[in-house]
Amino acid sequence: MENETPINRFEPKIVGFVCNWGAYSALEAAGLAKTRYAPNVRLIRLMCMGRVHTGMLLKAFELGADGVLLLGCPPGSCHYEFGIDRTKESVAETKKMLNLLGMGSKRVHLVEVPQGDGDFVAHRIDVFVKRTKGLGPSPIKCTSL
Repeated sequence: MENETPINRFEPKIVGFVCNWGAYSALEAAGLAKTRYAPNVRLIRLMCMGRVHTGMLLKAFELGADGVLLLGCPPGSCHYEFGIDRTKESVAETKKMLNLLGMGSKRVHLVEVPQGDGDFVAHRIDVFVKRTKGLGPSPIKCTSL
């Protein structure tokens, strides 16, 4: 198409870390209901979001991600009691580092997903993909993902 700019053709590569308990059940519900969401997200299922640390999030960018989405449990719903609190600390630290690197903190986002809410999780994935598309490609050039 003649009017397409490179940013319009850009499709971001998103890495999504997903809690096995609440968030994954929402993804399953979305699948059962045939709810569509952006296919740009490569999901990695974890037993608990508390297992995520800053190094993992930064490694995703190093391997070519344009954005990282974390789908975890709401406060008080964590199967392991403290996972989401630990995740919030890691996300805050990662955002600071991304700002220092000149990438911007909007490339990483944590969503607290109600258990089994497929429409909610699908909408939040679509919103993050759209936001990341607007940011453009990651300044780190890599094609591993």
